[in-house]
Amino acid sequence: MVEASLSKLDDKGLFTIVKVESVERKIGKEILTEVNIETDEEFDGVKKFYTSRKMIVAKFYDSGRSTQLAQDIQRGKKYRVKIITQKFGNGKEDYDIAKS
Repeated sequence: MVEASLSKLDDKGLFTIVKVESVERKIGKEILTEVNIETDEEFDGVKKFYTSRKMIVAKFYDSGRSTQLAQDIQRGKKYRVKIITQKFGNGKEDYDIAKS
């Protein structure tokens, strides 16, 4: 099945997460934790997305363990969200998801 980066949904508005799973990818000597997300909606033929954005990964997994949110989704709860930009005191920005 076709997958795309979650960044594809940055300007798409609302979407519903129906499945989430953690994936570890080895890049050189570093292990990168990503989250695979499946949406209820289809965007340009794609319903499966991946991201390594730290704030988004932290919503679902903390040190490799499922958060309550991830557990709820894995039990069948749907989570309606949109992607937002968080700005920090140091002026840096990062992407996050917010329940809508």
